[in-house]
Order: sequence, then structure tokens, then C-alpha cells
Amino acid sequence: MFGFGKKEKKMDGIDVLLIKTEESQLRDIYMVAFPSMYANDIVSMLQKLEKSPLNNREYLGELGGFRIMIHLEAMTRYEVLDDADMEAHPLQISDFANFLLRRLETLEANGQLPESEDVAFFMGELTMLRDGSFIPQ
Repeated sequence: MFGFGKKEKKMDGIDVLLIKTEESQLRDIYMVAFPSMYANDIVSMLQKLEKSPLNNREYLGELGGFRIMIHLEAMTRYEVLDDADMEAHPLQISDFANFLLRRLETLEANGQLPESEDVAFFMGELTMLRDGSFIPQ
């Protein structure tokens, strides 16, 4: 009644993004899992990164040129049926953020990352996701 049950269920759920990469040697599709409670912030930040000039191989390495294909919302569980396939296992958002952030930090240390508000924003958001301060563990 009035949709309250749906909202309550969403808060306890798991969201998964299916992200496609064109030139990755490790994976073609990344599944990134995170608590539904933080979905709006995480998805909007990743969509902003997707549209950013940083979304290319030069800056993001193997993830450069990624596209968010599907957003699965408020799942109560998922089951991996093919344990041997690396692509079958969702990455936690902290691991995915760490992957992106390590690449950007390396470029920054080498002076290859342009200084802009967008770069500072993405590095700040990714740092919080990696360190768990964005999503309490």
C-alpha cells in the first residue's frame, strides 16, 4: 500500500551495474555490486564519468570507453552458477573504485592527468568508495 514496502525493500537490496568495455583483455563485462541505499549517488557519479573526457583508454586503461549497459535494482540476492568464470563474479564497488583510482593516481603522480574540477571530483568520489567512507562497511 502506498509503495512503502517497495522503498523499504530497496534499502536492504543490492544493485548491480553491467558495464561493457570494448578493449579489455581481462573482461568484456564488469558486474559491479553495491548496496541499493547508495545507488543514486553511485550510478550518477559513474554516469558522469562515462560521459567525461576521462573515459578513454589513455586515462582509464582497460576500462577506457566503458558503457553502463544495465542497472539491476534492489535485488535481494544473486547466485553465481559458474564459479570458474571470473566474469560471473560481481565486483564490489570498493574494488571497482580501487581499480579506477589506482590508474588515475598513477597518471597524477606522472603529471599526465589534467588538473580540473572534474578530475578532483572523480578522484574524491572514488577514494571514498574505495576506502569505505562513502558506504559504511
